[in-house]
Amino acid sequence: MVAGPNLRVVQKHGVGVDNIDIGAATELGIAVANAPATNTEAVADLAIGFMVSLLRSIVPAAMSTRAGRWDRFVGHELGRSTVGVVGTGQIGRAVIRRLSGFGSHILAYDVFEDAALAANTGIEYATLERLLRESDVVTLHVPLLDSTRNLISVESLRWMKKSAFLVNIARGELVDETALAEYLVAGSLAGAAVDVFATEPPQESPLLGLSNVIATPHIGAYTSEAMDCMARRCAETVVAVLAGEYPDNVLNRAALRDRP
Repeated sequence: MVAGPNLRVVQKHGVGVDNIDIGAATELGIAVANAPATNTEAVADLAIGFMVSLLRSIVPAAMSTRAGRWDRFVGHELGRSTVGVVGTGQIGRAVIRRLSGFGSHILAYDVFEDAALAANTGIEYATLERLLRESDVVTLHVPLLDSTRNLISVESLRWMKKSAFLVNIARGELVDETALAEYLVAGSLAGAAVDVFATEPPQESPLLGLSNVIATPHIGAYTSEAMDCMARRCAETVVAVLAGEYPDNVLNRAALRDRP
């Protein structure tokens, strides 16, 4: 940022900005913006797809059939499962809407509980420990903060059922990958689906070689519809900032106010 004296705005083609030094940008009078709500539906769709895939063993069943076998895979129904949604922001709420259509029992955890959401959807807010203990599927939808780093750790994994599944399409650093791998190898957790890793590409992640893990290359936001929406929002924001406007998706509005 210091090397670009004419830089006025950093626009994230996405939502998470944990890889941008917003404090430094603010000091330099550089606006930082993201593209909120542009990939919400795409990410929520993938979360549901992961849940169904894990519960019904779709990936191993497909591999078995391609190998010329005709094995039977007995799974579980999403509508008869308890799903724990960790984080009830925009994406968490979109996942809850979809789960409601299946008829799942939904537990939720968030540091800011949304009473209106609970009243309208029938979800039940719970402590993180209770959610992990009772859920058949746990899906993560919180930002990466100091307080959420390694949220799923050795200690919290102990609370989960051996038959449970973990879905992470938020940020890789929310999960202690080594601890998760150990639990999966030991059969202390049934399986996991991960679209994000602590290091990307995850060439040395202990999760990659495990047969009970679905691993994808951070594709949550990658639908044609979401990408079009995101590109449009990014372009509109950059034009607005350069025109002296104050878009609501600028995350450090002080940088705009303090400009000469």
